[in-house]
Amino acid sequence: MSSENTNISVLGEAIYPHLTKPDVRFNQDGEYKVTLKVSKSDATDMVKLFDQALDDSLVKAEEKVKGKKVKEAPRPYTTEGDHVFFKFKMKASGTNSKTKEKFTQRPTLFDAKKNPINNGTVIWGGSKMKVAYQLVPYYVPAIGAGVSARLKAVQILKLVEGRDTAASHLFKEEEGFQTSSQPNNLSENKSNETEVQASTDFW
Repeated sequence: MSSENTNISVLGEAIYPHLTKPDVRFNQDGEYKVTLKVSKSDATDMVKLFDQALDDSLVKAEEKVKGKKVKEAPRPYTTEGDHVFFKFKMKASGTNSKTKEKFTQRPTLFDAKKNPINNGTVIWGGSKMKVAYQLVPYYVPAIGAGVSARLKAVQILKLVEGRDTAASHLFKEEEGFQTSSQPNNLSENKSNETEVQASTDFW
Protein backbone atom coordinates (compact mmCIF):
# COMPACT_ATOMS: atom_id res chain seq x y z
CA MET A 1 0.00 0.00 0.00
CA SER A 2 1.34 3.38 -1.00
CA SER A 3 1.83 5.75 1.94
CA GLU A 4 1.56 8.78 -0.36
CA ASN A 5 -1.20 11.10 0.88
CA THR A 6 -2.14 8.52 3.53
CA ASN A 7 -3.15 9.85 6.93
CA ILE A 8 -3.26 8.06 10.27
CA SER A 9 -6.13 8.74 12.65
CA VAL A 10 -5.79 9.18 16.36
CA LEU A 11 -6.82 6.28 18.58
CA GLY A 12 -10.56 5.82 18.67
CA GLU A 13 -13.34 3.35 19.39
CA ALA A 14 -14.85 1.31 16.56
CA ILE A 15 -18.58 1.63 15.95
CA TYR A 16 -20.29 -1.00 13.75
CA PRO A 17 -17.07 -2.23 12.13
CA HIS A 18 -17.14 -4.29 8.92
CA LEU A 19 -13.43 -4.96 8.52
CA THR A 20 -13.12 -8.69 7.80
CA LYS A 21 -16.39 -9.19 5.90
CA PRO A 22 -17.93 -6.52 3.69
CA ASP A 23 -21.38 -5.08 4.36
CA VAL A 24 -23.67 -5.96 1.43
CA ARG A 25 -26.99 -4.68 2.76
CA PHE A 26 -27.14 -1.60 0.54
CA ASN A 27 -24.42 -2.42 -2.01
CA GLN A 28 -24.18 -5.81 -3.73
CA ASP A 29 -20.47 -5.19 -4.46
CA GLY A 30 -19.86 -4.98 -0.72
CA GLU A 31 -18.28 -2.30 1.41
CA TYR A 32 -15.74 -2.45 4.22
CA LYS A 33 -16.30 0.31 6.72
CA VAL A 34 -15.93 1.55 10.27
CA THR A 35 -17.01 4.61 12.19
CA LEU A 36 -14.34 5.83 14.62
CA LYS A 37 -15.53 7.50 17.82
CA VAL A 38 -12.98 10.08 19.02
CA SER A 39 -13.19 12.58 21.87
CA LYS A 40 -13.48 16.19 20.67
CA SER A 41 -10.25 17.13 22.43
CA ASP A 42 -8.33 14.46 20.48
CA ALA A 43 -10.13 15.06 17.18
CA THR A 44 -9.13 18.72 16.63
CA ASP A 45 -6.34 18.10 14.10
CA MET A 46 -8.36 15.51 12.19
CA VAL A 47 -11.33 17.86 11.90
CA LYS A 48 -9.06 20.59 10.53
CA LEU A 49 -7.61 18.15 7.99
CA PHE A 50 -11.05 17.00 6.84
CA ASP A 51 -12.36 20.59 6.62
CA GLN A 52 -9.36 21.74 4.59
CA ALA A 53 -9.81 18.84 2.17
CA LEU A 54 -13.48 19.76 1.83
CA ASP A 55 -12.65 23.41 1.14
CA ASP A 56 -10.17 22.31 -1.55
CA SER A 57 -12.79 20.05 -3.12
CA LEU A 58 -15.30 22.93 -3.28
CA VAL A 59 -12.73 25.20 -4.96
CA LYS A 60 -11.87 22.56 -7.57
CA ALA A 61 -15.54 21.89 -8.27
CA GLU A 62 -16.31 25.60 -8.77
CA GLU A 63 -13.38 25.85 -11.17
CA LYS A 64 -14.80 22.90 -13.08
CA VAL A 65 -18.21 24.57 -13.45
CA LYS A 66 -16.61 27.95 -14.26
CA GLY A 67 -17.31 29.77 -11.04
CA LYS A 68 -20.89 28.68 -10.44
CA LYS A 69 -21.87 28.16 -6.83
CA VAL A 70 -21.41 24.55 -5.74
CA LYS A 71 -23.15 23.17 -2.70
CA GLU A 72 -21.30 21.31 0.01
CA ALA A 73 -21.84 17.55 0.21
CA PRO A 74 -22.34 15.89 3.61
CA ARG A 75 -19.12 15.73 5.61
CA PRO A 76 -17.63 12.31 6.43
CA TYR A 77 -17.82 13.10 10.13
CA THR A 78 -20.39 14.26 12.65
CA THR A 79 -20.11 15.83 16.09
CA GLU A 80 -22.33 14.60 18.88
CA GLY A 81 -21.82 15.85 22.41
CA ASP A 82 -18.20 15.38 23.45
CA HIS A 83 -17.27 13.10 20.56
CA VAL A 84 -16.60 13.24 16.83
CA PHE A 85 -17.58 10.28 14.64
CA PHE A 86 -15.42 9.78 11.54
CA LYS A 87 -16.73 7.48 8.78
CA PHE A 88 -14.24 5.41 6.75
CA LYS A 89 -15.20 3.23 3.77
CA MET A 90 -13.64 0.97 1.12
CA LYS A 91 -15.34 -0.74 -1.85
CA ALA A 92 -14.93 -4.50 -1.63
CA SER A 93 -15.19 -4.97 -5.39
CA GLY A 94 -15.92 -3.04 -8.56
CA THR A 95 -14.56 -2.00 -11.93
CA ASN A 96 -11.58 0.32 -12.39
CA SER A 97 -12.87 3.46 -14.13
CA LYS A 98 -9.65 3.84 -16.15
CA THR A 99 -8.65 0.27 -17.07
CA LYS A 100 -12.20 -1.19 -16.93
CA GLU A 101 -10.75 -4.19 -15.10
CA LYS A 102 -12.67 -5.76 -12.23
CA PHE A 103 -11.03 -5.72 -8.81
CA THR A 104 -11.48 -6.99 -5.28
CA GLN A 105 -9.80 -5.53 -2.21
CA ARG A 106 -9.94 -5.48 1.56
CA PRO A 107 -8.29 -3.38 4.25
CA THR A 108 -5.07 -4.71 5.73
CA LEU A 109 -5.31 -5.32 9.47
CA PHE A 110 -2.48 -5.14 11.98
CA ASP A 111 -2.08 -5.66 15.70
CA ALA A 112 -0.28 -3.28 18.08
CA LYS A 113 3.12 -4.71 17.02
CA LYS A 114 2.31 -4.35 13.28
CA ASN A 115 1.81 -8.08 12.77
CA PRO A 116 -0.88 -8.96 10.18
CA ILE A 117 -4.16 -10.10 11.75
CA ASN A 118 -5.90 -13.25 10.53
CA ASN A 119 -8.82 -12.26 8.29
CA GLY A 120 -11.01 -14.68 10.25
CA THR A 121 -10.68 -12.63 13.43
CA VAL A 122 -14.05 -11.24 14.52
CA ILE A 123 -13.70 -7.52 15.25
CA TRP A 124 -16.58 -6.06 17.21
CA GLY A 125 -17.63 -2.56 18.16
CA GLY A 126 -15.73 -1.23 21.14
CA SER A 127 -12.35 -2.30 19.74
CA LYS A 128 -9.73 0.46 20.03
CA MET A 129 -7.91 1.22 16.79
CA LYS A 130 -6.14 3.64 14.48
CA VAL A 131 -7.13 3.95 10.83
CA ALA A 132 -4.94 4.62 7.81
CA TYR A 133 -7.00 6.55 5.25
CA GLN A 134 -6.91 8.85 2.24
CA LEU A 135 -9.15 11.88 1.73
CA VAL A 136 -10.52 11.69 -1.81
CA PRO A 137 -12.35 14.67 -3.33
CA TYR A 138 -15.48 14.20 -5.46
CA TYR A 139 -18.13 16.26 -7.19
CA VAL A 140 -21.64 15.04 -8.03
CA PRO A 141 -24.01 17.84 -9.13
CA ALA A 142 -26.99 16.35 -7.29
CA ILE A 143 -25.04 15.94 -4.05
CA GLY A 144 -22.36 18.61 -4.26
CA ALA A 145 -18.61 18.67 -3.72
CA GLY A 146 -17.10 16.79 -0.84
CA VAL A 147 -14.49 14.32 0.31
CA SER A 148 -14.69 10.66 1.23
CA ALA A 149 -12.42 9.11 3.84
CA ARG A 150 -11.13 6.04 2.00
CA LEU A 151 -10.24 3.20 4.35
CA LYS A 152 -6.80 1.67 3.67
CA ALA A 153 -5.63 -0.19 6.78
CA VAL A 154 -6.37 -0.59 10.48
CA GLN A 155 -4.14 -1.08 13.51
CA ILE A 156 -5.98 -2.63 16.46
CA LEU A 157 -4.59 -1.81 19.89
CA LYS A 158 -7.43 -3.41 21.86
CA LEU A 159 -9.55 -6.16 20.33
CA VAL A 160 -13.15 -6.82 21.32
CA GLU A 161 -14.42 -10.14 19.97
CA GLY A 162 -18.02 -11.28 20.26
CA ARG A 163 -19.44 -14.70 20.85
CA ASP A 164 -23.09 -15.59 20.31
CA THR A 165 -24.11 -17.25 23.58
CA ALA A 166 -27.74 -16.10 23.58
CA ALA A 167 -29.08 -19.60 22.82
CA SER A 168 -26.94 -21.47 25.37
CA HIS A 169 -29.82 -21.62 27.87
CA LEU A 170 -31.62 -24.07 25.57
CA PHE A 171 -29.18 -26.83 26.50
CA LYS A 172 -27.96 -28.54 29.65
CA GLU A 173 -24.32 -29.42 30.34
CA GLU A 174 -23.26 -32.82 29.02
CA GLU A 175 -20.14 -34.99 29.04
CA GLY A 176 -18.07 -34.66 25.85
CA PHE A 177 -16.28 -32.09 23.69
CA GLN A 178 -15.21 -28.90 25.46
CA THR A 179 -13.83 -25.95 23.53
CA SER A 180 -10.60 -24.24 24.54
CA SER A 181 -11.11 -21.01 26.48
CA GLN A 182 -7.69 -19.66 25.61
CA PRO A 183 -7.89 -15.90 24.97
CA ASN A 184 -7.20 -14.65 21.47
CA ASN A 185 -3.61 -13.47 21.00
CA LEU A 186 -3.32 -10.90 18.23
CA SER A 187 0.42 -11.36 17.86
CA GLU A 188 -0.11 -15.01 16.90
CA ASN A 189 -2.87 -14.36 14.39
CA LYS A 190 -0.80 -13.94 11.24
CA SER A 191 -2.86 -14.45 8.11
CA ASN A 192 -2.27 -17.55 6.03
CA GLU A 193 -5.07 -16.64 3.61
CA THR A 194 -3.74 -13.60 1.79
CA GLU A 195 -0.25 -12.25 1.39
CA VAL A 196 -0.10 -8.84 3.07
CA GLN A 197 2.83 -6.47 2.74
CA ALA A 198 4.43 -5.04 5.85
CA SER A 199 2.98 -1.73 6.93
CA THR A 200 5.04 1.47 7.02
CA ASP A 201 2.02 3.60 7.90
CA PHE A 202 1.91 2.95 11.65
CA TRP A 203 4.81 4.13 13.77
